[in-house]
Amino acid sequence: MQLTSNTGRGRAREGTRQAEKSDQTRRLILDAVIVCLADLGYTNTTMTVIAKTAGLSRGAMQYHFETMTDVLRATLGHIQQLRLVALRRTAAEAPRSEGGDGFSQRVEGLWRFLFDPVSVAFFEISVASRTDHDLAALMRQAHQSFWDEWVATALEAFPEWQGRQSDLELACGLAHTLLEGLALQQLTHQGSPVRGEVLKTYLIDRVREIFEHGAPGASRN
Repeated sequence: MQLTSNTGRGRAREGTRQAEKSDQTRRLILDAVIVCLADLGYTNTTMTVIAKTAGLSRGAMQYHFETMTDVLRATLGHIQQLRLVALRRTAAEAPRSEGGDGFSQRVEGLWRFLFDPVSVAFFEISVASRTDHDLAALMRQAHQSFWDEWVATALEAFPEWQGRQSDLELACGLAHTLLEGLALQQLTHQGSPVRGEVLKTYLIDRVREIFEHGAPGASRN
């Protein structure tokens, strides 16, 4: 099963005006799903609500996506593309050197990224995938793809980590796990902003430590 935003009913022949119009409508629907998921949550995101948000009739929406499962599969592919673009943009905006405030600015950029509607919608679909076998398979693929891109863009932003793949992956894994956990806590009204700031500072210190001394217990030549 491929992670793609083209899941749904058959599409018009590529390159035709009908195909272009169909693609525009599909994009309108998928963008509406993201808005609904981010603003209303997974439980309240229905075919009827999505159609209304997109400014379409229920019948027009079902022409492109017959079921809610079809919608979620296509939306996950669409979200994944948007998340990767946003991640690359975040990396491009980060300082290109280790001096100064490079680590802290990158952490803050990733933190803001996790509260973007696209990331919030991704969290909502993650919940749905817990009990949906097909979505779970797609979600595993999405997580792996995002992780690979996370490591690649981190190396691009901080070339000083060249040749230190295990150290870089440890730093990326720590940042991803801690920041995503904090974001989920705040989104579910469990987090304390003060505690969040303390933990982000702790994260920055640990990443600097990994950069300067390597992974704990690892030998350095």
